[in-house]
Amino acid sequence: MITFWGAVGIAVVLWFATGWYLNERLKRVHEKLDLVLENFNGLREYLYEIDSQFAEERALMTELYASVENGKMSFAGMHHSDLTKQKEEQGFRTLHTSFLNGGHRAPNK
Repeated sequence: MITFWGAVGIAVVLWFATGWYLNERLKRVHEKLDLVLENFNGLREYLYEIDSQFAEERALMTELYASVENGKMSFAGMHHSDLTKQKEEQGFRTLHTSFLNGGHRAPNK
């Protein structure tokens, strides 16, 4: 018959073995995710260039860069910052939102 401490020892060994196994699977998942992100390098930027949801942000950034090159004063940077905050509060993606942050209307928590 197994003793109390023997059962505790077996439970601890199983606990560590399960943790090790899940950690190894998680490493493989991260390797596959890195591979996918490497293969689709530039896809995120391309999608943002053609997506109408980001038209306001692109217009403000274009205006900001043009004003910097021309040496003129512009409030485009401030408006872009306000627009970004507004979109994030509403749960919308912005130009700098990662694909890993969830869906289109992912909660910001």
